[in-house]
Amino acid sequence: MLRSIASRLLSRNLFSFPQLIGRGELHVGVVGAPFNKGQRRMGVKEGPSAIKDTGFLDDLRNLGVDVTDYGSVNLQQPEDNEAGPDGERWHKTVLEYNRLLADSVAQALRNTDLCLTLGGDHSIAIGTINGHSQVEPEHQVVVLWVDAHADINVGMTSPSGNMHGMPVSYHLRELAKKVNRLSDQWPQPCLSAHHISYIGLRDLDPGEVRMLKDMGIQAFWADDVERLGLSAVLRMCFEHLKPSETRPLHISFDIDALDPGEAPSTGTPVRGGLTLREGLNIVETARSTGHLRALDMVEVNPDLGNQNDANLTSQAARLVILSALAGYRGA
Repeated sequence: MLRSIASRLLSRNLFSFPQLIGRGELHVGVVGAPFNKGQRRMGVKEGPSAIKDTGFLDDLRNLGVDVTDYGSVNLQQPEDNEAGPDGERWHKTVLEYNRLLADSVAQALRNTDLCLTLGGDHSIAIGTINGHSQVEPEHQVVVLWVDAHADINVGMTSPSGNMHGMPVSYHLRELAKKVNRLSDQWPQPCLSAHHISYIGLRDLDPGEVRMLKDMGIQAFWADDVERLGLSAVLRMCFEHLKPSETRPLHISFDIDALDPGEAPSTGTPVRGGLTLREGLNIVETARSTGHLRALDMVEVNPDLGNQNDANLTSQAARLVILSALAGYRGA
């Protein structure tokens, strides 16, 4: 059944943003990012394949979306497991991979209306947001980060050294002096603290809590969603981010934002998360703004749990993607 969250929201006068619906056929570029060096669980590299195996590409085409599959980004040089200056695991490899990914995302966005990137672990957001910013040099990308984790650590604050917990810090101008980049200083920051909002947080390191507070970053924990209601949270997020033609929207969606009962096959599950219905509401509301230009779907790990767990998680990712790109909710 096709259901448009846009029409329902507008009928309630919750939003006054222009709709993507009615603006002609949407052309989506899909980029695979089968990368796992941002954390320690190997199976997340198979996440893009697991999501594609759900048949979502054909689903999108059947729903009237024009889809170009750009294939997967793979590192051409040998992987370097040397840690960064502050203990960032696989530091050079993570950043070199993301440089390649950024170029692929930028290419997809130059040729299409929206880039969907399938991860891989969440360190790939270093590349996706950088690539998005490359094609919007006169505009300011704004980011909705849907995740159980803030992923804003720097090497000095990270208890694990895993770089899937650091992508946001690489983009923030306020943290520019605390992040260890490549020797040529890639990547350069492209966001300020008021250009990002979080939904679904529930498992942060102490240093991350301090950074969010010190920088005044808008952040809604899972219990905020329960206490305030998702509609109110979304209203505040989009009033804050103000997506527009000159403020294109990027969603980075970690499947662990959902409760493990909805998406068990992920590397760092945290109980008490969003329902699948809430996840769909988030992306459908973002779609209704008419200014969604990029979507990351990350941290699906089909090697964790049993086959039913893997299928449940991949199907959750499929439905989030279909809701974000076509306003579809179905079985």
